Amino acid sequence: PAATEMSLAFGMIGEMESEQAMQRLINLHQQTGFMLRGTTQAQFDAMSAQEKANQIRVASIATLNELNAVEDHSAANMERITFVMNQFASQAHLTGESIASMAAMSATLIEAGEEQGKAGRALRMIYARLGADTNGAASELEALGIATRKADGTLRPLSDILVDLDKNTVNLSKAERQRIAQTVAGNNHYVRMLKLMENTDRVIALTGEAAGNTAPIVDILNDRFD
Repeated sequence: PAATEMSLAFGMIGEMESEQAMQRLINLHQQTGFMLRGTTQAQFDAMSAQEKANQIRVASIATLNELNAVEDHSAANMERITFVMNQFASQAHLTGESIASMAAMSATLIEAGEEQGKAGRALRMIYARLGADTNGAASELEALGIATRKADGTLRPLSDILVDLDKNTVNLSKAERQRIAQTVAGNNHYVRMLKLMENTDRVIALTGEAAGNTAPIVDILNDRFD
């Protein structure tokens, strides 16, 4: 019931039909486990029914707050942002990428004129290519002094890699930056990678808005339900 309640709220805030909102939220949770935010599955299983409901409400409101903050500070709406996120959130979550950063990268590509499906597929492909070092995608960045993996060997979040990439390529020519984007993202998606590289400041700004929980979600919920 608590998850259903949050899905209905999500639909109202994001101006989506209830069924669509529920599907989006379920898909996002399946990929990221955001409703368990701050707890493990074992801890959640040991909770009482009321404690589980409270956990789901608190975690969901925090996530809706982040998504709404990105929507409020960008040209992308929540429906489009979550469509993109659901194409790559599973891969991003494995790297420790935050919901805020996922939403920020999605909104940035939408603002740059990318279709939702193409933006999502591009981000999924970038994570996959870096993870497998496909055609030297990770090696290309490492040659620039940019670590693609953490100390434990797992892939770093793309948002962190973008920040380092922005610093390390600031003096490179447009042709060289394009070559790097092609190596990392492949010929089909290098334009989207290039847009992320060129708009890293925008990704950082939107992530900050989301992480700062600037959107008054409780007031919005009250207004919509009233």
